[in-house]
Amino acid sequence: MSLPDATRSDRVYPLLQNLDLENLTFSTLQGVGETLSIEEMSEDEMRRLVLINLCRLTCAGEWNGLLTAASGGSFNAALADGSLIDTSYTLNRVDATAPWGINTGNNSQGTRNEPIYYPFIAPKTGNVSGIVINISAAASSAVNCTIAVYSDDGGLPNAKIGQAVFDAEVSGQTEQTSLSATIALVKGTQYWIGIARSADVAFSTMVGSSAIPWCGPTENLSSTWMVLWEFDTHANELVDTITKTDLSPRGYARTSVGLNI
Repeated sequence: MSLPDATRSDRVYPLLQNLDLENLTFSTLQGVGETLSIEEMSEDEMRRLVLINLCRLTCAGEWNGLLTAASGGSFNAALADGSLIDTSYTLNRVDATAPWGINTGNNSQGTRNEPIYYPFIAPKTGNVSGIVINISAAASSAVNCTIAVYSDDGGLPNAKIGQAVFDAEVSGQTEQTSLSATIALVKGTQYWIGIARSADVAFSTMVGSSAIPWCGPTENLSSTWMVLWEFDTHANELVDTITKTDLSPRGYARTSVGLNI
């Protein structure tokens, strides 16, 4: 069957007409395709979308996904998208979602000078509009709590994508919508949360249950490692790029973090 006439597209070409193949990303292409229904009247548009993706792959050299069963880091289980249910429930609590979170809990734990990291799977594609934490016991003097999102590299945190800074002298649940950069997530992709306090000043955050699966190596079966941290290397800061040999596992609960996407 011949390809459809390129001049008669009602959706695919008009939505992509200002992009060249070099700068066309998979997430943009995915966004165009997500609203196409699987029915005969959409057949031409779906074929156009496949044609454009083949051209994009040729320019970008991203053929691995077509030559293997799945690309690295892809998580195929369906995670709920809050925007599709009751509008009161749009916050994605990433410390408690599959596969890394088990029991949400409502515990409290003091923060440390060592930066702490834990993984999560993005439940939807889109930009983070706000980051939410809960300061359960406020600091007695000036100190900030920084929450960052990092990319993943081989199952470890890699590069900082963007961050939010919270005033830890203010208790209760707070959403920070002023972010250092655009945090663009792709559904099913693994990312990392990074947490650090700006100074050696005590405060506590709400954390998840201690029943959380560890995601990496250990030295014995009696350990209960739940996070990665940088010990004696980058106290009170979240670096732009992680040096993986600075990381070691520890058994601290994960600060509860919600993302509005």
